[in-house]
Amino acid sequence: MNVQVVGEARTRELRRAVLRPQLRLSDVLPGDELSDAVHIAALDGDEVLGTCFIHPSPCPWRPGEPGWRLRQMATAPARQGTGVGSAVLAGAVTFVAAHGGGVLWLHAREVAVPFYARNGLAVHGERFIENRIPHREMWHNVPAAPSRPSSDERYRVP
Repeated sequence: MNVQVVGEARTRELRRAVLRPQLRLSDVLPGDELSDAVHIAALDGDEVLGTCFIHPSPCPWRPGEPGWRLRQMATAPARQGTGVGSAVLAGAVTFVAAHGGGVLWLHAREVAVPFYARNGLAVHGERFIENRIPHREMWHNVPAAPSRPSSDERYRVP
């Protein structure tokens, strides 16, 4: 398995199928309009096993600090529970660290809170409903890596 930055189109179908199965292939997914989104994927050859995207966005409860919001974390159903999601999340953390660090934050579906907690994220605030699904805000402070790549440099996570 290889984790890397990929184009949005490469992860779109997995994100739609796992997170928004009611949408048609041609429907716009939330976040598709974000030109600064960075899509991260776990790949086995050409097959996308898992994905998420992050984009620069200040954390609402940690104002004044650099922030990155994580969205649309999805793992192929046949690969859930095999470490794919943890590898994708580690890829997001690595990217944030390599680009100056900051607060990595998200709205986690309540059923996914244990996964994020096992991977070092903390819960913030109370349960809330988003898109008719219970969610919790979660976050992790990511320190900057010792050296920063140029803004267009790709990276790989072992």
